[in-house]
Amino acid sequence: MNAIQIAFLSGLLLVLGAVAVFSGTVLRSAARGGRGLTLGLAGRRPEHGELGRGAFLAHRLTGFAIFAFLCLHILDVALSSVSSRLYDDVQHVYGTAPLRLLECGLLFAILFHTGNGLRLLAVDGFRTSATRSRQLLRLVIVVVSVLGVAGSALILAPLV
Repeated sequence: MNAIQIAFLSGLLLVLGAVAVFSGTVLRSAARGGRGLTLGLAGRRPEHGELGRGAFLAHRLTGFAIFAFLCLHILDVALSSVSSRLYDDVQHVYGTAPLRLLECGLLFAILFHTGNGLRLLAVDGFRTSATRSRQLLRLVIVVVSVLGVAGSALILAPLV
């Protein structure tokens, strides 16, 4: 591993650390809100408003994660203007199994953030009911799951 790859991985670790700190802060803040934070993960179905609360938290977290990755991505693409060899060295790191798994996570984040954002636009723009909003959220989750799994299969295919 050369110096530019080590520098890139160091930057990636900083980005992942920032995402982890932000996620912890958001989740602690949500837990202090007094409504609990099980979101249906504690062996029971989500309550009426919990699904929407989970979507709100996931939208914030995915937005920050996408922004953090975008900052790192701008820097790695900028390497091409410095040296094609440096750029190629960093791109080699993207082909490794751990980075491909992170790309799968990024794909799910982008799909959810986009789908939920479109849902929010529809809810605000057409003044839909709470029931319709929940139906749209469930549709977003299904579409994200299907497209995310299919996309992840393509991302991970070179490793098989």
